[in-house]
Amino acid sequence: MLVRAIETEDREAALLTADDRLYASSAALSGLKGRPGTRNEAAQFLSRRAEIALERLGGRYPGLNKYVAAVRWPAWLSIGIPAAALLLALSTDAFAGNRLNIVAFPLLGLIAWNLAVFVVLAVEWLARVVRPGVPKGGWLGNAIRRVTQPRSDRLAGQPTLERGLIRFAGDWADSSRELTDARLRRSLHLGAALFAVGVIAAMLLRARYMADYEAGWSGTWAGAEQEIAIILHVVLGPASLLTGLPLPDVEQLKELRGSAQNAGNWLLLWAVTASLFVILPRLLLALLSGLKAEILRRGLPIRQDFYFRGLLRDALGEAGKARVVAYGIDLAGERRQRLGRMLGVALGEKVSISFDAPVAYGDEDEWLSDNAGTLSDSDYLILLFNLSSTPEAENHGAFAGAVRKQLAGGPASLVVLLEEGAMRARLPASRSSDGRIAERVRAWSAVLAGAGVEPILTSLEAAAEDEAAQSLERGLLRTRTAAG
Repeated sequence: MLVRAIETEDREAALLTADDRLYASSAALSGLKGRPGTRNEAAQFLSRRAEIALERLGGRYPGLNKYVAAVRWPAWLSIGIPAAALLLALSTDAFAGNRLNIVAFPLLGLIAWNLAVFVVLAVEWLARVVRPGVPKGGWLGNAIRRVTQPRSDRLAGQPTLERGLIRFAGDWADSSRELTDARLRRSLHLGAALFAVGVIAAMLLRARYMADYEAGWSGTWAGAEQEIAIILHVVLGPASLLTGLPLPDVEQLKELRGSAQNAGNWLLLWAVTASLFVILPRLLLALLSGLKAEILRRGLPIRQDFYFRGLLRDALGEAGKARVVAYGIDLAGERRQRLGRMLGVALGEKVSISFDAPVAYGDEDEWLSDNAGTLSDSDYLILLFNLSSTPEAENHGAFAGAVRKQLAGGPASLVVLLEEGAMRARLPASRSSDGRIAERVRAWSAVLAGAGVEPILTSLEAAAEDEAAQSLERGLLRTRTAAG
């Protein structure tokens, strides 16, 4: 992703020269037994090519090596956060005396805090179920973006490289947000579990090595024995059932106020309670977060685009692919050949262009159903509309929007062309005719904007082929830049 961002910004091949890019591809291919025909081989090729390219760039721009090291997940956090939590919990007992206050016991607040966290996590999960399309961790993505923003002092005099790193920071924040979120949750859940373990361990150690470690209660709770009994039965009830240790009633609590008894049973009750409501749930959540992090690490979702498809196509010696789908417009004979020549100029002579049978007005749903599995097979999927048709959101807009939705996240780029030649040929050459065409273009743009698509105006008339080819090329470049 870093090399992609740099190469995309380095359009003049000033940072990574054409020879560098060719060498990186050749060297990466030589490390494979054959061509990158499978998904795993393709991943190995892209990864190895990026490593070679970064080696060359790192030798020329040492600041890049520091940047690459800085944006990686700091592995010490995975151990440091839980270890710090354990040490902090063990140190809290240094402030305790030789008497356990069963009302102000620190685990009571700890359990309440963890139960509140579990409620928040449950609400978060339900929100994702109700609204699955809303990404989580937006603040985390912004934090990753800020951390990965390049420092100008390390890239002084290299604006192209800085632009590439800024592009990478945004791409990486989008792709790694869930992975970083899973890693952070794993460390925090494990830290919470070890904090509870540390508090219990400190109390048990104090009880083990003190001659007389007692439990009782005191403070401003006088006269509230009934409420205290309810709280203890709610919090310690499950542990009492499991251990068989009884809980005091109201009269026993009155007798216990200001006095003391052996703390052994109370420590056991609190240890079991902490295990049930803090340690075990947190360890389970840490395990689930760790499994998710490992799955994401092995298969990080990276948006596939023309850059990756182009590298693999060049490595395989294959031509690019463009698929043309005409909607409500006759595309036959010379008009089809002319569009093929224009696309060849814009995409390169080696591009392979296929033409679907025209989609009739009202048949768009049937066409989408029949072709849903093959829409991403091409580098470009080109929808061709007739400018002279009146644009309708429920047909033209819905069709373009449905295609765009099915292509989302895939390697294919969606291009929408508006053919103006037929409409212009019917109108006299005048200023009013230009105004009518401009008005129709605005109407089409408004309808397609609702589908998230920006159309490219083109003409299939013979007299305008050269100019139309250049205009089409500029439009496709804008589309590629926006997609990348």
